[in-house]
Amino acid sequence: MLRVLYVSIRGDRSLVGGPTLAADADVPADVGTRFGTVEDIERYVARELRGLSVYWQVQVVDDAGEVVCRGFRSGYNGTGEHWTWRPES
Repeated sequence: MLRVLYVSIRGDRSLVGGPTLAADADVPADVGTRFGTVEDIERYVARELRGLSVYWQVQVVDDAGEVVCRGFRSGYNGTGEHWTWRPES
């Protein structure tokens, strides 16, 4: 299962359905809203973050807290509505 971290322009991260984390904090296990696929997350992010420019990046993490992929906003300073998704390599 996958979870989503919103990354704010200040560098803080918010786990969907869970706590706010400092930029260097580990992602706790078994906390937060779970999603089945990256496609489910892409739809969720496009809908929920529409019009909220405070979040310029999202990180998709697995149950172990490892980043699977990242989504980045387009536009000036990451304030656009289009998201670009990149797998973590």
